[in-house]
Amino acid sequence: MSSSENDFCKVSLDNSRQVATLFWKREVKLLEFQDGCRQLASLFINHNISRCLIESTNRGSLSMEAEDWLNTLRSSVALQANHLQVALVMSDERYQNLIYDYSLSHTQPLDLPIHFNYFTCIEDAMDWLLHEQPSQATA
Repeated sequence: MSSSENDFCKVSLDNSRQVATLFWKREVKLLEFQDGCRQLASLFINHNISRCLIESTNRGSLSMEAEDWLNTLRSSVALQANHLQVALVMSDERYQNLIYDYSLSHTQPLDLPIHFNYFTCIEDAMDWLLHEQPSQATA
């Protein structure tokens, strides 16, 4: 397993499972958020990884600028990938807010080869990454 760690995040690659992970340790500012995401994207590209787990319980809320930047990065990574499975782990409260916000949204999802699933438990997220076939993954 290879990893890099600093005071705000830990990015690692589990070679045996072929899963990249990003664990946010605390609330982050825009530059810290960008740094952690770039490290994760680098694993996708350099190691041809198609599965990742992002644990964002401690990350805090994202600014609109960070959301916009993330959408740009997501599109960039998608151009270099055939298929990605991303498991996002968050607090129960954030998960409920996500569901509420999604139900109010009238926007269409981006047609990218990235399949997201949302969890409140790391074990469930890892199970989804390891046992779902790409054709079964839901966006």
